[in-house]
Amino acid sequence: MRQFPWLLYVYPWMPYPRRIIIYLREKGIPSSTVTIVPVTDPQLGSQVDSRFPAKPPGSLPILAIPQDNHGAHFTYIRQSLAIMSYLDELCENGEEGFPRSRYSMRGADALQRAHVNGVIALADECTTQWNAIRLFGTGAGPFPLPDASNEMLRWVRRSLMTIEEAYKDRDMAPLIQSERDESATGSSVTLADIVLYQFLEFTVDCYGVDMTQGSGKIVKDVYGRDVLEKFPKLAEFYNAFKTRKSVVRDVEQGEVPPSTVLEKMRNWHKGSL
Repeated sequence: MRQFPWLLYVYPWMPYPRRIIIYLREKGIPSSTVTIVPVTDPQLGSQVDSRFPAKPPGSLPILAIPQDNHGAHFTYIRQSLAIMSYLDELCENGEEGFPRSRYSMRGADALQRAHVNGVIALADECTTQWNAIRLFGTGAGPFPLPDASNEMLRWVRRSLMTIEEAYKDRDMAPLIQSERDESATGSSVTLADIVLYQFLEFTVDCYGVDMTQGSGKIVKDVYGRDVLEKFPKLAEFYNAFKTRKSVVRDVEQGEVPPSTVLEKMRNWHKGSL
């Protein structure tokens, strides 16, 4: 059995680390098993608390797994999707000292996992494409090209339309978590839900854009086809998932962007949206 705690290095408010923070809370994995190590923004030197080893080289998030009792040697896992999938498999099988889960967030069988992976791919693509939108469309990027931002936004909506169709028959009620519900986990949550929610939350909280709100009109998609730009199921999903305790941002832990950064992210160039 490996030594604990494992260390998860994150920029707490940024999108890819945010996924794993939500995942750990949903799964009920305690900090004594996986400790979140906040890292200051890159512009501030990517510093960590002196109690922990320095940030490993590479983009965050990074999961550092101790290989000895002294914390001198680690095995590293990079990329948010790889980290979540790895931890979920350990929990599913009760390996490496992780408590056995009641359910898998990756899907109960091969067919469910295929559906989960399909939505993960689309939601992850949305997050990746948003980088171009912010670079071209907001004050957070150095390249003000509103037409390019607007075109990339159409590609993101194309992916969201596909997810809308995938979720059209899903009952979102089990996702709702009341204030009286002390349970940290729910058997209806999947990795796809976490990745999708993280994207929808990121655009609202950081850029002031609710991607669940389409025009409600028939528009031309990126291939010139007539489509209804409306996302009622995504809106239902988002409103249900945001009731969960796992998604509450901890200000003291740096899970809210600095006001100076928010100001730049919400400064949209005319014609970008």
